[in-house]
Amino acid sequence: MKISEDTRIGILDYLLLREYRFYGELDLISFLKRSFNLDSMPSTDGRFSNASGDIWKHMIMNSDWTMEYLLYQYLNLLKCPDEKFLRFIESCVHPLVIRNENIIQETLSQFNKLLNQDGYILNKTSEISGKPIYKACIIGSNGQKENEKDVYEVVLSFAGDNRDYVEGVADYLKSKKVKVFYDKFEEVKMWGKDLLEHFNGIYNGDARYCVIFISEAYAVKAWPNFELKKAVTKAILERKEYILPVRFDDTKLPELHDTIMYIDARKKTPEELGVMILQKLGRV
Repeated sequence: MKISEDTRIGILDYLLLREYRFYGELDLISFLKRSFNLDSMPSTDGRFSNASGDIWKHMIMNSDWTMEYLLYQYLNLLKCPDEKFLRFIESCVHPLVIRNENIIQETLSQFNKLLNQDGYILNKTSEISGKPIYKACIIGSNGQKENEKDVYEVVLSFAGDNRDYVEGVADYLKSKKVKVFYDKFEEVKMWGKDLLEHFNGIYNGDARYCVIFISEAYAVKAWPNFELKKAVTKAILERKEYILPVRFDDTKLPELHDTIMYIDARKKTPEELGVMILQKLGRV
């Protein structure tokens, strides 16, 4: 754990003591789902199946947990892995959470003052609707800032049964210098990671588009359904075009409205679909 407890306490106490709430424009559970996979975290209350139920009951319905207990004890932000802590504070300065630029800049100043002691800084890495997205970066020994985490332009979600076609799309996008998430490109990077946490950050992260490859296999397999759920959550929260559906057959997914336009992979080669994705990105 590179980020010290002193730094974490300073950041958490700042968030708890200031006049405006750290989850900003969102409700508490929607905010926390940006950083934590609450639906997969076990409940500590026998009446509920997961952490979402716990937080709803004790923070919203009954208010018998304090915010200090939630952050310090229940979510264990004092001792959790650095990656999880950084994802939480990144959410605190996301423009979908805090819309007031003065508050964002004040928060960044306070965070960075503390993070710098441990060799980190929150640095602008991308934009959404013209507003900056900040990610945790390591301050290099030469004074330059290096991004700790990748920011993808496009993420691909598919069932393994359809890998040959999807790999063709991924290879084409990579050849055109698109920052694309395709699992085979990331095997070493993912090695040893908790994939529930890692995929939550990818499919509910800062990518511009998530291409969903719909098929009969996609509808019944666990990992594609997890990815879809995270992508839908992002699309709902951000209220913008994010999911780009592609069909291999006529399977319907309840999470996607029938009115959403899709592309039929039976009528497009992987390269043709790749060109269409480039067009969505404004590259051609």
